[in-house]
Amino acid sequence: MMSTQDSGNTIQEHRKTRVVSAEDEQLLAEMLPDLLQATSQGRIEVVKTCFSRSQLSRTLGTTKPDILLCDIWMPYDGEGLPAPYNAPSLKALKRRSPDTAILLLSGSSDAILVKSLLDSGADGFISKGVPPQQVCQTIERIRRGGKYIEPRFKQQIDRLHIDSNEPIRTRLLTGRRGDVLRLLLEGFSTRQIAEVLPIGRKHVTKKVSEIKSMLGVETHIGIFRACLGLGIIKV
Repeated sequence: MMSTQDSGNTIQEHRKTRVVSAEDEQLLAEMLPDLLQATSQGRIEVVKTCFSRSQLSRTLGTTKPDILLCDIWMPYDGEGLPAPYNAPSLKALKRRSPDTAILLLSGSSDAILVKSLLDSGADGFISKGVPPQQVCQTIERIRRGGKYIEPRFKQQIDRLHIDSNEPIRTRLLTGRRGDVLRLLLEGFSTRQIAEVLPIGRKHVTKKVSEIKSMLGVETHIGIFRACLGLGIIKV
């Protein structure tokens, strides 16, 4: 005979997973509900799609989904430009619906930003390039209380702590590396940084490479986004 507890667990396992999707790319946002429902064979239902942070905040307060599938970069309203969630804004989402697990989604993200959001209450991270089946598997895993970070980002996050116990922000802003980073964030080119400091261009290039390696990024825009997540610069 099935016990009451076993019966409750069975009902929980077979209940549809209710998802709120936060995505400002119109085409992807419109495709996600049907894609997730078909791929999961009806086990996952997108109950609401939000196109801005303000809409998402209102929705979480009333809908209370099992999972929030949230793009890291979202506009504040329908007319604004996308900006990355940071630790305080993610914690605000958790307060709106404490029992909702958060799965972050992004086309291009940086290790330090992802780590900051995971430390602030997110339950997982995947990139937009993964197959739909993996998205569904991750949603169901997180609903059961698990955690998941896409392996390539987990490796980058793990590298952030190698050889130092100092906070990443402190290490970035220390010494000549910090001088190069500050000028880089102000829009100076490699040549201009070399002239201002003054140091050789090769030395500037070396420091920029160190910064990219520490942040787990490959481009200058990646540096900019990661520094947004760290609070080194503000928009």
